Amino acid sequence: MKNLLCVALVLVLAASAGLAEPPTIGEGKGQVVLSWDEFVTITGYDPAAKGGQVITVPWAEVEAMLGVKVETVGEGSTVDLPWKEFKALLEWSLKKKDGEGSTPAPADYVVTSSQFTGTLGEDSAQFKRTIKLNILKAEGWTRINILPRNVAIMDKDLPDGVYLNSSKSHYELLTEKTGPIEVSVTFSAKVTTSRGQSSLNIADPLNTSSLVDLTFEKSDVDMTMSNAQTVAEKTVDGKTHYVAALPAGAGVAISYQRAIEKVQAAKAKLYAETRTLVAVSDSALLCQELINYRILHAGVRTFELTVPEAASVLAVSGSHVEDWRVNDKSVLQVQLSREATGSQVLQVSYESTNMDKPVVPVIRTRGTIREKGYVGAVALANVELGAGKVTGATPIDVRQLPTSISSLTNQPLLLGFRYVGETFTLPLTIKKHAELPVLTTVIDSAVYTGMQLNDGRRMTRVSFAVRNNRSQFLRLTMPAGADIWSAMVSGKTVTPATDEQGHVLVRIPSSSQAQDLSSFPVVLVYVETPAKPAPATGSIKVALPTIDVPQLHVMYNYYLPAEGDYTVGWGRMGFSGNMELVKDFAKAVAGRAVQQVDAQANNAEMAEQFQAQQGQAARAEGSTPIRVKLPVKGTRFRLQRILALPGDTLSFQVQYRNWGKTE
Repeated sequence: MKNLLCVALVLVLAASAGLAEPPTIGEGKGQVVLSWDEFVTITGYDPAAKGGQVITVPWAEVEAMLGVKVETVGEGSTVDLPWKEFKALLEWSLKKKDGEGSTPAPADYVVTSSQFTGTLGEDSAQFKRTIKLNILKAEGWTRINILPRNVAIMDKDLPDGVYLNSSKSHYELLTEKTGPIEVSVTFSAKVTTSRGQSSLNIADPLNTSSLVDLTFEKSDVDMTMSNAQTVAEKTVDGKTHYVAALPAGAGVAISYQRAIEKVQAAKAKLYAETRTLVAVSDSALLCQELINYRILHAGVRTFELTVPEAASVLAVSGSHVEDWRVNDKSVLQVQLSREATGSQVLQVSYESTNMDKPVVPVIRTRGTIREKGYVGAVALANVELGAGKVTGATPIDVRQLPTSISSLTNQPLLLGFRYVGETFTLPLTIKKHAELPVLTTVIDSAVYTGMQLNDGRRMTRVSFAVRNNRSQFLRLTMPAGADIWSAMVSGKTVTPATDEQGHVLVRIPSSSQAQDLSSFPVVLVYVETPAKPAPATGSIKVALPTIDVPQLHVMYNYYLPAEGDYTVGWGRMGFSGNMELVKDFAKAVAGRAVQQVDAQANNAEMAEQFQAQQGQAARAEGSTPIRVKLPVKGTRFRLQRILALPGDTLSFQVQYRNWGKTE
C-alpha cells in the first residue's frame, strides 16, 4: 500500500515536524495551501510526537486523490508513512510538477499546413504565405526559416510573441512560445520575361509540402509549374485560376505566357502501305498481308478494310488489337484497345479458294487518303506460276520487293508487283505438274556380325543407321528359317510386326530436322536354323535380309568355326556371291562417317544370349538343353557391298572343310 502511494500520489505541501503553530506554505503557482487543522486531519500528524513520527492517511482519501477504486481494500483502511518517506514523496511531487525527467520533443516544431496564394501579372507577382505550426520546444527561442531573402516583404500577420527576422539568407520566425501558432506574410517576387514568356522561382526553406493557389489577371494564359503533383485550372470572371500541390522542398517555380488560340480539332487522316505474300498451294491461295497505317491529327481506334470476294479471314494481329470481325458486306472491322496515333501495323492472314480463274486477293483499306503496296507470290506445290494481264499495277523484279515480304516465307519469291491507285487486277496462271516419288528413307550403313555354328545354325546381329523423313516402318524380308529374337530402335526395345506378304515391319520415328536429317540406330538379333545339320565338309550360303530402302554401305563380320579350313579368295574353292571379300571396310560413304562396330567385343555377349535362349526353349518343351560350343574365337572374314538398292538380295557362299561334329 505504501509503495502504491509513493508512485501515484502527487501533493504539493510543506510542513515542519516540530512546529506547534500552523506553518506558512511557500508561495508559487500550482501549490496547494492547507490550514494546519486540515493537514493534521488528512495526515494524522501528531505535533507532540518526536522521533519516528508516522504520517497516517485514510485510504478513502487516497482513492479520492488518485481517482481510483480498489475493491480488495476494506473500508477504514489507512496508509502509514514514516516522516522521511513522506518528505521524500513531497520532494518527488515538486520535481514532477516542475517537469523534470520528461522526454524531450523529437523536433523543435512541426508544420501542419502551408499555402501560397498569389496574383500574377505580366511583370509582377504578389503572394501571401500562410503557415500553421505547432511549436514543440519547451524552453528557449525557436528559429523557423519561412522565405528566401530575394523576395520583398510587404505585410505580415503574426501572433503575440512571434517575430519576423531577416538573416543572411532567409526570413525567419523567432519565438519563445510553445504550442500551435498561425502566421501570414505578404511579399512580392521578381518576374523575369524573355521572348514572351514570364517566369519566377521562390525557394522554400521551410522544406514542407504546400498548396499553391494562383490567379492570373488575364484568361488566356498557359502556365507550367515544375514539380507540381496535381494542377487544376478554371476561369472565373475573366481570370485564370490554377490550384496545384507541391511536394516538400520543391519551391514555387512557374513559367507562364499568353495562350495560343486553340484551333478546332481536325479529323484523323490515314495513309496506308500494304505488303502482301500469296502462297499458291494445290487447292487455295494462302495469303498474309501487312498493313502499315500512318495516322495524322487525331487518334483512331477502329479500322475498316475491304475483303476480296471468295477470301476468308483467318486471323488479325497487331499492337493493341482487341477484336475483329467481318460483316455481311465483306468489311473487316478491327477494334483497338486504345487510340492509335502515328504508326499502327496490322497483320491479316486469309485464304482464297478461287482456283478456276485465280486472281491475287489483296485486302484494301477504307477511309485512307492514299494507299500503295507490294505483292509477292511463291509456290507451295509443284505448280508453275505466271502473271496474266495485269491492270492498274506494275510487275517488278522480286529483288525489288521489301524484305518484310521475303521474311514471311522460306520459299523463293517467283512473282512481284507494285500498285498505287484505287483499282488493280493481278491475275495468275497456274500450271500443275505431276509429282515424282522421292527418297524418304535411307540406311547410311548396315553392320552385320554373324557367328556360324558347325551344325549349320547361325546367330546374327545387325545395326542399321537410318535416316527417315516420312516412312512409318522399316520393311524387311528375312532369310528362310530366321527367327527374330530382339529388336531395338534408338536404344528402346520394340516389337516387330508382319504384313499379309510376310514382311517384317519395324516401326521407326522421323529423324531430327536439325541441319540435315540425323540418323538413329535400328538393331535386330536373329537366328537361322537349317533344315538339316551341316556336313563336316561342304559349302554354306549366307543370305541377308532384303530391305525396301537403299543401303549405302553394307558390312558383314563373319565368324566361322576355328577348327575348319577355308580358302581365302574368291572363286570355286573360296567365297562367291554378290558381296565383296575385303581386308578392311571402307571408311566413309557420301561424306558420312561409317558406324563403327566392334564385332569381337560383342562375341561373348552374343554367345551367352544364344545359349540362354536355347536353354529357355528346351525347358519350355520339357527337354534338356543341348550344349553348343559357339565359335567365340572363330575365324573372321569381312565382306561388304557399296549401295544396295531396295529389293536387292545380298548373299555369299563359302567352302569349308573339317568342321567335325557337334557335341
